[in-house]
Amino acid sequence: MKKIKTNRKNLIILLTFTFLLSASFLPFTANAYSVESDTNNLTPKSSQFISRTIRVAIYNEANLTNPGYTSGNTLDNNYTAIKSVIENAGHQVTELTHADISEHKLITADFDVFILADNVPRENITELVKEFWLGGGSVLSFDSALAYLFYAGMMAPESEGDDGNTIYWNYIPSSVNNFSLRHPISQSYTIDDTFTIDSTFWATIDWVALQGSSVASDFYKIATTAGDSDEVTIVGYDPSIGGGRVVHIVTKEGFTLDDLLLDAIDWLCPRPKGRIVFDLSHYPRLGVDDWDDLYSMPGFFEYWRNETVRRKYTFDKLYPSTTGNLTSTRLNKYDLLVIVSPDSDFTASEATTVSNWINNGGSLLAIGDSPLLSDFAVTNQRINTLLANYDLELNVAVGASGLVGLNPLAHPTIEGCSNVQMGSRGAVNITGDAHSLWELGPHINIAYQDTGNGRIILSADMNWLTDANIANLDNRQFGINMVNWLTSDDAEVLLFVDEPDSPNYYMTPVSDALNELGINFYLTYNDDYTNLSLNLYDWELLVVDNPWVPGFDDSVLATVNNFVQEGGRLIMSTFRVSYNPTHPLWARLGFAFSLAQPGGSSLYIWDAAHAIFNLPVEYGASRFDPIRDYGDEGDLLTVYPNATALAGYTATETVDNANIILGNGGKTLFNGYIIDQFTGDYDDSAYADNFELWVNEISFMWAQILFVPTGDAGIPGYDIYMVLFTSIFSIGVILIITLRKRRKY
Repeated sequence: MKKIKTNRKNLIILLTFTFLLSASFLPFTANAYSVESDTNNLTPKSSQFISRTIRVAIYNEANLTNPGYTSGNTLDNNYTAIKSVIENAGHQVTELTHADISEHKLITADFDVFILADNVPRENITELVKEFWLGGGSVLSFDSALAYLFYAGMMAPESEGDDGNTIYWNYIPSSVNNFSLRHPISQSYTIDDTFTIDSTFWATIDWVALQGSSVASDFYKIATTAGDSDEVTIVGYDPSIGGGRVVHIVTKEGFTLDDLLLDAIDWLCPRPKGRIVFDLSHYPRLGVDDWDDLYSMPGFFEYWRNETVRRKYTFDKLYPSTTGNLTSTRLNKYDLLVIVSPDSDFTASEATTVSNWINNGGSLLAIGDSPLLSDFAVTNQRINTLLANYDLELNVAVGASGLVGLNPLAHPTIEGCSNVQMGSRGAVNITGDAHSLWELGPHINIAYQDTGNGRIILSADMNWLTDANIANLDNRQFGINMVNWLTSDDAEVLLFVDEPDSPNYYMTPVSDALNELGINFYLTYNDDYTNLSLNLYDWELLVVDNPWVPGFDDSVLATVNNFVQEGGRLIMSTFRVSYNPTHPLWARLGFAFSLAQPGGSSLYIWDAAHAIFNLPVEYGASRFDPIRDYGDEGDLLTVYPNATALAGYTATETVDNANIILGNGGKTLFNGYIIDQFTGDYDDSAYADNFELWVNEISFMWAQILFVPTGDAGIPGYDIYMVLFTSIFSIGVILIITLRKRRKY
């Protein structure tokens, strides 16, 4: 049975914002990729998108003596100037002391960026600061704070345990400095722009040494000293192996580049796909990190946490609190609660709170183990108290052995999986609306329930996700799939993506665009499982990013055709029209196959006033040029009278040469030229062109989902209407999305 989405209660709030807000749109920056500017002499643009309030924590440390892990640095605690700049830009700034961090106040649910203003954490909180970064929080450091970044392994894993001084960085004079890269951090400046600081010795990175790190490709050389391009004074780091972003700036003393500071803060700000919290407050048998020393067996879920953060989730730990543990105030910040074999009882109040939270859209991953081992029957029963209102429970008497679990039925979480390897484990009992996911022999080992507003997965083995076992068989993939499904209970967008160049499917241009706009989505990458999700649930929007083989096959095209016929909205980028040129989907989208796209050709904008080229990103160029070559760029199309061509192969509109087509009364956008090939920065904005186009196309369609205008997309004046509407709407859409997700903050 399909799960019917009814999330429209915030529409009234959106409309209120829409009509109260000015039609002018505010500057804003985006997360993006490493891009090289084309030398087309366009004026550099500052931040392009809609503003957001970034939550910044500044470390306030009065003790300026060097901790034992540093090699002797001159520290200070003067952050007044940078705090003022950030606050004047409208962001929230909170000073956190050593005591605050010791009390676990530095969490990703409350703060986006943590600033070390030429100071370093004291010895007994170094791991808690690293915990924030490992969970997806970002760090901005100045001068000697670099010692901590290397000691903690944030900047180079090889340096962990050593502050890196004289190896990866040193104190050198840096009077005149050059910007060396167009990047969102430096978007207000051009390459070879200079800035001058006091020539006193400042903490500067040795680029050659840094390039010897295993994560060398994740660094961006933003600025260097004028005399040596290997002496890096501003660097950005976007780790592909897990952890939040990092920016190091050589000094804050006499620093007047306010635009750089604000752009760095914005680039650092996470755009999470979802927020996860791991319960430590009830003393789980297995902890996450080695320093979780309150628990009998710490250091077991590091790799799984890192895998989720690599896929744009944030991850916090819920420590014991004197004000209450599983309270609504704490849980409402998150999408997913993880509980592992607790050694402390849940109170009746906590059980009620968790049940209400799930019913209101939260999701729970509960993990028990075999009741035949130690006293896991007791820990299993504790989990059962949280599930009393649902159709799942851990068996407190039955245990099983054996290594491999088999899935009995198709489910979205099984995508890309054949077997999950387990050890000794218990069994899950199901009734009613609960269903089995994995089982071996007579026993169910992992099961789920989709409650209508929230979701639950219950596992009877706690070892399959641990560091020692996550690489076995399909354990890692299933562990990722669970999080994707559990955090997408209220998603109205289904995304198919098979873009091959990004670190993973959750870090592609289209995924980043959805995260940038704050839109919850369910991600799929397999044809059969896309079909499954299209049939299991109702979606407002299907986004198809198909630049790769085997891609979207004909069986899925038939399902997409039905989806559009039933009124669904579609954004599609594919090269597959020529593979089946008579498929009825193409006619439904308003075009016919003409010719294969000539290799290396440009995509010219035919309707420069249309919203997909202006809002929220003002593209600012007349064409898109391919940089990445997939071997088949796409297809030229002949547009039918009931559709509108927006861009194509020639500089001005010509017959049979269209690439981007708006059809079905504005409900479908088809891209016959693969968007992902535009990896360059032709408009010199510091953002990849493919990312900008994805943002605008999704924003255009999302505006219609939350407010559907009357009229037809093909009638005169429709584009003007949409531009005017979207310019007002764009601020409202971000606000309403923020409101819809604010329970996660």
